[in-house]
Amino acid sequence: MTARTYEEFEVREARPADLDTVVSMLEEAARWMARRGIEGWTPDGFSRERIAVLIRNGEMYLAVLDGRPAGTFALQWSDRETWGDVPDDAGYVHGLAIRREFAGEGLGREMLGRAEQMVSRSEREYLRLDCVADNEALNEYYRRAGFGYRGSAVVRGLAVAL
Repeated sequence: MTARTYEEFEVREARPADLDTVVSMLEEAARWMARRGIEGWTPDGFSRERIAVLIRNGEMYLAVLDGRPAGTFALQWSDRETWGDVPDDAGYVHGLAIRREFAGEGLGREMLGRAEQMVSRSEREYLRLDCVADNEALNEYYRRAGFGYRGSAVVRGLAVAL
């Protein structure tokens, strides 16, 4: 993997005008996963309305590299559906997706780092995420990025690692 220097890199809140871009990135990532037999996302599984709500709530982010949309993620301040009844001490990353043309350049870790900074600025202690429990490659990616396994849950019929 080639790490890249991000001089022209920003992570900003997605705007209503970014809705199509965000949805297309999520769908692109889902198609890539489906072609590889990776369970989790389906290309038609993203509700434009749900993404629009995340954008309106200031919870959807867009990573822009050299002026081009390169990735997206949601950062939410509660996730009881997945994590249960836990203290309000964390931010939760969902829907981390990178355009394929930027894959392998360390952008995902950079985006996670930016999310961690936002959580820290909000005076919360943890950045949490989940992924499909049997996706060993993704679980390993998150372990290498510094995340520790905290258990598992079943969310809408899907086993996820916390």
